Amino acid sequence: MNDAQKPVLPSTLNLKLFNAAGDQIDYTLYDRLKLNNAGGAIEREWFTTGLNDTDPVSANRKTIADTNVRGGRVPEGQAMAVFAMKFIYEAQVVKTEAQRVLQRQWIHSCSVEFLIESKNQYGTWKLSELLGFVDDSQVTAGAAGQAFESSQGDYRGIKKFNLYIPLPRLTSYSVRLNQGIAPDASLDGDFIYCGLVGILNRAG
Repeated sequence: MNDAQKPVLPSTLNLKLFNAAGDQIDYTLYDRLKLNNAGGAIEREWFTTGLNDTDPVSANRKTIADTNVRGGRVPEGQAMAVFAMKFIYEAQVVKTEAQRVLQRQWIHSCSVEFLIESKNQYGTWKLSELLGFVDDSQVTAGAAGQAFESSQGDYRGIKKFNLYIPLPRLTSYSVRLNQGIAPDASLDGDFIYCGLVGILNRAG
């Protein structure tokens, strides 16, 4: 390839993601709770047990697969504007039809709250709504093993806010899971993931 054929590369890149004045990035704060029948029907909270810490209910030591936050507090020099929440049920083993019914019963018993400084409630929702369950019936056919679920809704697993939730620097926050009943023992080891989606502002 001669000089005339070589691609022309820009000598200066004017668009910078990181600079001395700080930056804004599309970001998701995430955490997941490990279900535990022995814990009973208690309140649990996402974003209170940080990376490398141990969840007192499930005894699960949080790795980067579990969370990317440290203790549910916005660090100095950062602020977050949350535009949506994401929820995913992460099953760890194949479920029988009976266990699927127990799973759905537990999900329908739960509600979710977004808390700022452990007291200011920014909203309450049913977990079934947040997971995208629209018609959650189950129908059993004549032959054993032929049951199917009739939920035909537009599954999204994401709750978009009409108004963003501000998380200024040094703000403590959490998302609370209120369990109406304890998860069945067949759900032990499964996870419920929560993601806070928005814009992260970082000082330079």
